[in-house]
Amino acid sequence: MAKTKKKEAGEQLDLMDVQPENAKEIIAAAKLYKKHQKARLAAGVKEKEQKTLILELAKKADIQVLAGGKIKFTVDGMMIEITPRDELVQVTEKAPSKE
Repeated sequence: MAKTKKKEAGEQLDLMDVQPENAKEIIAAAKLYKKHQKARLAAGVKEKEQKTLILELAKKADIQVLAGGKIKFTVDGMMIEITPRDELVQVTEKAPSKE
């Protein structure tokens, strides 16, 4: 027979087979949450790969470095800024001009 741990005063006892009335809804929401979490983590890996590619291509292009070591340029309406200390890459899409 399995030994049970003695509970401290005021500690909640283990509940067996006790579930809230909406347990099925909670489980469905939790499964959907995990699905979205996995997709977000996978997207983070792809984002890092693209950041590395941008860094490599920018270095290969031999773009002039600004004071402070920043690299900043615009290509096809996208402003790309690279900060050297942590190789931060920022890509900003410019809004189309109203003419």
